[in-house]
Amino acid sequence: MLLEKELLLFPNARALMLMGDVAIKALNYIAQRAGEKRVIPAGSTYRLRRQEYFFRGMRVFPSYLQAGPSFFIEKSKRRMIAEDIAAALRLVA
Repeated sequence: MLLEKELLLFPNARALMLMGDVAIKALNYIAQRAGEKRVIPAGSTYRLRRQEYFFRGMRVFPSYLQAGPSFFIEKSKRRMIAEDIAAALRLVA
């Protein structure tokens, strides 16, 4: 799996941004295949995004995908994406 291979390239990463449902599902799949518990519980991104999740020592930030027509329409999503990125940057800065 591509995400799994990419994660191996960054052994010292402290934060992981999951941009969209596909990324969230992929990380949960990686954890499941390794016999680990689900990283991000089922639910809407809106409710999940401000909780603290961890995967193999990394803080995980579930967020919205920065693409698609809704990105240009829904200003609240743009604000939430910016907040999530800022929170991740505070962790690694």
